Amino acid sequence: MSESELEEAISFLRRIFGVSENHRVFQPDVMRWKCFTPHPFWEGGRGYALRYKGEIAAFGCVVPCRFLTGSGTIASCNVVDWAASKAVPSAGVLLYRHIQGLSGTMINIGGTTDALHVLPKIGFQARVERYRYARVQQPWRHFRQTDRKDWKSPLRLARDYRELWRPVPNAGHALTATRVDRSYGFPAEVFPNPSVTQQVVCARTPELLSYFLACPAAQMDAYLLERDGTPAGYFLLSRVGNQCRITDLWIRSPDGHAWTEAYATATAAARTHPRITEVTAAASLPLQTGALHQLGYRRTHSDPVFVLDPDRRLGDRSDLAVSLLENDGCYWRPDSV
Repeated sequence: MSESELEEAISFLRRIFGVSENHRVFQPDVMRWKCFTPHPFWEGGRGYALRYKGEIAAFGCVVPCRFLTGSGTIASCNVVDWAASKAVPSAGVLLYRHIQGLSGTMINIGGTTDALHVLPKIGFQARVERYRYARVQQPWRHFRQTDRKDWKSPLRLARDYRELWRPVPNAGHALTATRVDRSYGFPAEVFPNPSVTQQVVCARTPELLSYFLACPAAQMDAYLLERDGTPAGYFLLSRVGNQCRITDLWIRSPDGHAWTEAYATATAAARTHPRITEVTAAASLPLQTGALHQLGYRRTHSDPVFVLDPDRRLGDRSDLAVSLLENDGCYWRPDSV
């Protein structure tokens, strides 16, 4: 898709998803960033449209990623904003097939009911769950601002206060976080490495973090984690409305206590903004889920992580560490604000 076709694609997405012109993630600046801002893991534009009789019948935007397995690097991608016209059967499947031909391996995290129905039919296999967690930091403000009001609302408010007052394990004070204005301030050794946890991790580079820090749909901040003055990891926060998301986090340690300490440090940084009423995170591996549970985060839902790997480059690996950077989780919002 060329940049001159962007407005047509936006109109198509708004119609298929049934959202208004105010829907933030389908605004021109956001779509231009998703589809045309240079990405270090992909050549050229990342918006793909399939046409039938001159009209867009299917659309998808590629989110590139690279898996580090310990024995090599595997290029892959996820497709977000996937939409297809019901008037053109199989248009969405044909679009998936085209993109798979460009990337070889593909993943898909969660998705609409239609997408979850289609994926297994075209060869995607569920490998792991990516769990979502939340910790309400200001229960009363969160209660007043949420649109979800029913007879259970007072019970949820009481639960949020109970979880807020629950004692949090002492994670120690040796780990510090320093906000980094430019991602090039990160030394290479702080990025994910499969030899640390013996799991499949996603590649990170200064160029990749710079791309996400420029996201116009969320306020993005990057932090360097240090232990006794030595770089030990990093994390990214994204603020969307009154919610702050721990978008991505890595600590160079296989020890569960170190991961708890890292998430505690990220949570403390997330809480510094006065408008934040809720901190959320995503996790797919035991080190991550265990740390979030220790810190009083509540599991809210899960998204299946599907893999399309016809050449079996990943084999049967199901220990995939995927964060909110592997799809649109760092900036997506369901409302139209």
